Amino acid sequence: GQVGVSKDLTIGDGAIILAQSGVGKSLEGGKTYFGSPVDDARKKMKEMAAMKNVVEIWEKMRNANT
Repeated sequence: GQVGVSKDLTIGDGAIILAQSGVGKSLEGGKTYFGSPVDDARKKMKEMAAMKNVVEIWEKMRNANT
């Protein structure tokens, strides 16, 4: 998949960068990265999963205050 990488940085041996990622900093080897800006893949996936719940949480809060 498509990955954007800034110049003048280092990507460590064995680093895996998943599709649609933007790399703007040097990365350690042996880890998997994802996102834009790029971060640890597991952390980013958890963030994305949490974002799916934001609308539901907002609706519950709004309805509780009416």
